[in-house]
Amino acid sequence: MASPPTVFITSATGSQGSALCYELRKLGWDLRATTRDLDSPVAQKLRAAGVHLTLGSWDDEDSLRKGLEGCDKLFLCMLPSLTDFDQAPRRAALIARLAREAGVNHAIASTTLGSFLVEPGFELPVKLGPFFGAHVRSKKRVEQAVIDGGFTHWTVLRPGFFMANFIEPKIQFGYTETKKGSWTSSLTAESPLGLVDHFDIARFAAAVFQDPTTYHGRKLGVISEELLVQDAMDQLAEAIGDGRSIKAIFMTDQEIAQEQEKGSWLFFSSEPCLRYLSNYTDLDELQRLVPELMTFKDFLLREKEAVKLTYLS
Repeated sequence: MASPPTVFITSATGSQGSALCYELRKLGWDLRATTRDLDSPVAQKLRAAGVHLTLGSWDDEDSLRKGLEGCDKLFLCMLPSLTDFDQAPRRAALIARLAREAGVNHAIASTTLGSFLVEPGFELPVKLGPFFGAHVRSKKRVEQAVIDGGFTHWTVLRPGFFMANFIEPKIQFGYTETKKGSWTSSLTAESPLGLVDHFDIARFAAAVFQDPTTYHGRKLGVISEELLVQDAMDQLAEAIGDGRSIKAIFMTDQEIAQEQEKGSWLFFSSEPCLRYLSNYTDLDELQRLVPELMTFKDFLLREKEAVKLTYLS
């Protein structure tokens, strides 16, 4: 009987990485990761689940080599720096190089749906704002570290808008307006919002890890459900359950241009290009790869305690 694969997972204490750890541990796979704090609550839970953690950072070659020892698969998900767009690509290139030296032959990069907007030869119907453009090009360079890394198999997952952005703690990263009864975005009333559950990202990654040949060389836009923005706000308000309403506000092109001139880092209120991201996802294919994807309504039910904490505390 063959030994189970051993996977090195970056961002193991984050939402995507920890979800993937639990998904792969259910398969009996061996998992390795680095963390800057072995005693954090998330790290302790991962260790209890059987994940082997090494103290270190993504800039520490010694700890990375130690963590990668014996691994044959890599999940690369880099936290972005909004003040240094070279940081994540630099770290990704280092990890990819060390992974190949350690014998890793299969890699998955998880980045952003926005990477489709900077594919070579692609002409945008609208101009990318300078800040968002730098962000997605940084993500694209993270992907390129895996594509050019010399792995036998590679796949890029490009997730859409996280359902968890509407609850704590992620809501603090630019989405607290919903707590006041509205959400302003650069989308339109007709443009769908591609929502993704981080546990579904983990399920996609697990499925790809188990079938490296079929998904080799693919760049997959990953979402769990598409909803019109007002429909999503109505479902959120219903889940809160205190009778409130949350209004979707759609910015004019002039308002968006003003936000871009300010250098706003709030992408969903400064980027009209986000209206076109639904062109890069195929829900039928995604449902075949991972059946029974999470709906936003069921996500809010699953996370009811977080919804309560976010909106009713």
